[in-house]
Amino acid sequence: MGFLPALAYALLMNAIPLAEVIYHGRSPATLLLLFWFETVLLLVTGAIRIVAHRRATSKTGHHAPLSTVSDHHADAADTVRQLGDGNTYLRGFVTTTGIFTAAHGVFVLLLVFLFGVGGPLRWEDARIALAWAAGVQAVFLLADLPHLREWSFARLGETCGGASIRVLVTQLGLILGFPVAGITGSPWGMIGTFMGLRAVADASIAWLQGLMKRRDLPPGLARFLARRGKQSVETLEAEFDALKERGRDVEALLERPIGEVLNERRADPAAP
Repeated sequence: MGFLPALAYALLMNAIPLAEVIYHGRSPATLLLLFWFETVLLLVTGAIRIVAHRRATSKTGHHAPLSTVSDHHADAADTVRQLGDGNTYLRGFVTTTGIFTAAHGVFVLLLVFLFGVGGPLRWEDARIALAWAAGVQAVFLLADLPHLREWSFARLGETCGGASIRVLVTQLGLILGFPVAGITGSPWGMIGTFMGLRAVADASIAWLQGLMKRRDLPPGLARFLARRGKQSVETLEAEFDALKERGRDVEALLERPIGEVLNERRADPAAP
């Protein structure tokens, strides 16, 4: 997601809902539901993007297990050995994200409707939160669908990875929000925790993507990591270069048409 779409998304899913809830005097629980609705819809729209991209491109990445794609120690040969059917990546995304999203939903619904945290919540406010989240996700999905044929698998992975990050943020928000709400004596303490974590997550994603595109580690970071790992800066940078090289090889493999890769594997007598 580019800078302007990311900024628009942050405004639509953070700033505007917060301002609307405060201005109209809605309960803080409205935002809590909104953030969970968002993760559910990101799961659904992420799956739609994956299926549409697979049908439009037939890239190898759709046959790679999520565990292998995210393993920085796996090289291209390891990835080829682990290739499955065309729904392999989709299953990994839906299973991992879906389990946590469902668990978070149970907690959020219990907090809001049974224990009344941040409430009382009117059903009208809940419907407004769901409609707003659905509308925002639908707009971004419809904007992406005509261009999915042009997307690299790496871009698809970044987009779906953003959904997984939101799920993690929801989990951390629930864990850390309770003590903050207790300290402040207000449910807004939990909401503030969510908002802060979401901002940190957005900044961290941008920082990590920029870091992996650099030729070298930032000097200050390299010295810090070298001291923590009790190794020389030169050794650390060599490991970083090797990591990037493996990543480039795997990324190039995932972008290739699956037919080419399978033909090469069948032609290789040593292939499994």
